Amino acid sequence: MLAMDDHVGSRHRQLIVRGAALVCVICAWMMVRFRRLANSRPAITYGPLSAREEERQSNLRFIYHSNDVQCVELLRIRRQPFFQLCDLFRNRGLLRDTIHCDIEEQVAMFLHVVGHNQRFRCIKFSFCRSVETISRYFQEVLYAVGELRAEMIVPPSTSVPSRIQNSRHWNPYFKLTHY
Repeated sequence: MLAMDDHVGSRHRQLIVRGAALVCVICAWMMVRFRRLANSRPAITYGPLSAREEERQSNLRFIYHSNDVQCVELLRIRRQPFFQLCDLFRNRGLLRDTIHCDIEEQVAMFLHVVGHNQRFRCIKFSFCRSVETISRYFQEVLYAVGELRAEMIVPPSTSVPSRIQNSRHWNPYFKLTHY
């Protein structure tokens, strides 16, 4: 009787091991199958642009393709230095394009805020972005500008130009007083 129970117990263990092995093989097959399906799917294509996205693109095209006078009025910088600044940020790896916002738009939002002393709530309409998005990109561009401070920002000179120093009109304001 003990031998019979031992035989039934070993048979039961064999069935459990075979069942577990079968479950592992099925799981591995399903993982491979799902990976193949995921890799064979076409990339997500986006539908037509929404009216808000079209307005944003139109606004950016106007900024990018305007003449220098209009660019200075909008961003307080001419077109060529604007694009050079964007290329500098891109080449140094200080800023990067995202799926929703390229570097030129990030810098344009930053320059618009700084150049016109505008609040984020005011320019959200021009760029069709949320206040949070504008704030996030503003912080990123501000950090990038800060990284270039040693090269770009020159401390003010303490010397007085001779034209002003020798002028009777301005000389009283630049006299050095010794205490």
